[in-house]
Amino acid sequence: MKNSILWKPSFIPVYFIAAFLGFIFYRFYIETDVYSVYILPLFLVGLGIASIIYNAKFR
Repeated sequence: MKNSILWKPSFIPVYFIAAFLGFIFYRFYIETDVYSVYILPLFLVGLGIASIIYNAKFR
């Protein structure tokens, strides 16, 4: 996992951009009121936070 591209500092904004675009897509384009579709964007935000913590500890 140390050399994985998913944990590189340059890849961190990708998680937050993908989560934001997913939220916008589900909220405004599909116009859903089912809150379970927001699990994927929340997971991406969590992955971005975990990547920030990982890079802060091991860099």
